[in-house]
Amino acid sequence: MQNIEKTAVCIVGAGPAGSATSIMLSNLKIHHYIIDKAVFPRDKTCGDGLILYAYRSLKILGEGLFYDFLNNPKFIHSKKIQFHPDNLHHVEFKETQKRDMVISYAKRIDFDDFLVNHLNKKYAKTIFGNGVKTLKEHKDNILITLKDGKQIETKLVVGADGVKSKVYSNLVGEKISKKLASTFVCGYFENVLLAKENVAEIRLIYKKMPLFFYIFPLADGQVNVSLGGRADLIKKHNINLIDEINAIIKRHKKVKHKFIDGRRVGNWRGWSIPFHFGKHKIFGNKFVLVGDAAGLANPFYKEGIGTGMMSGIIAAKNIERCLQESDFSVENLQKYEQDLKEKFGRLLKFSYFSLKMARFKQMFAFFTKILKNKIEEKSYAAIQKRSY
Repeated sequence: MQNIEKTAVCIVGAGPAGSATSIMLSNLKIHHYIIDKAVFPRDKTCGDGLILYAYRSLKILGEGLFYDFLNNPKFIHSKKIQFHPDNLHHVEFKETQKRDMVISYAKRIDFDDFLVNHLNKKYAKTIFGNGVKTLKEHKDNILITLKDGKQIETKLVVGADGVKSKVYSNLVGEKISKKLASTFVCGYFENVLLAKENVAEIRLIYKKMPLFFYIFPLADGQVNVSLGGRADLIKKHNINLIDEINAIIKRHKKVKHKFIDGRRVGNWRGWSIPFHFGKHKIFGNKFVLVGDAAGLANPFYKEGIGTGMMSGIIAAKNIERCLQESDFSVENLQKYEQDLKEKFGRLLKFSYFSLKMARFKQMFAFFTKILKNKIEEKSYAAIQKRSY
């Protein structure tokens, strides 16, 4: 019978949220385990865009980490995002000349590996290529059994294992509504005609419901092309996202000219983006959830890497407090959720409201048009508040 390994903290999942948790714990000099079913570098289906809290998180985790990110040749940056609610108008979110970027583009295979390579081996014991089989709560700990039979006994588990979280399913078990998730497909293309400034292009496409269409340029010359929307409405209206994205590329009058010489590289891929924060449990006795496992993606513009990383930082600070108090009870961990609400609550509520309003095509386009100047003017302060 093999020995059970013991630790105070075990992170399940080494994506951006899990890695951020680990790096922050190391900054706080807290020893821990971090496990993942994959071996890095590993690919991950995503839109490949980074904004707002992703920058802030990198700076909090370390100026050196942020500098390495800015100068990594696999990542590119842009000062502009163009949002098109219809074919006649657009709102532009951009940075001032004094600041470097409003959006960055990084393939997840590269960005996640970048973060994993910055884990602190002095404090973080990594177990990669070995997924979680079960988690069982006991009086004083949680026992994690991995696929190969290895067991880890921990005082607290951080669930950073994404939308299909084993931590969530084993320790919470509630079913998450499809009304609180988006379904997307994406593909990589080469030879696509884009603006020289690497401008992010986001369009609302209506097909009985609002669909979000993204074109993001990448450092290797390819672009990530994505389309999706609320999961329950896609199912209700029987929308085939691959058929729709092909139709946009071939026939949309504002898009098709960009793809005259375009060629898809690889297959279409799909994924789910959860935004159920505030509606489902994200902590309990001896566990907290971060990132997609906590449903922290933005309901409107769908980005979840930044909020996921910041949730990991907040979780680490709460873990430090719990260790000092020797108390990992649900009552003591409630502050974690309170801290998340204080950090993200207003933004996520407004984004969810905007998503509901976007269902009314003409009204949404009208208000976007008349408020264009005000939105663009106020965006500078809003971006800086939540960014670097």
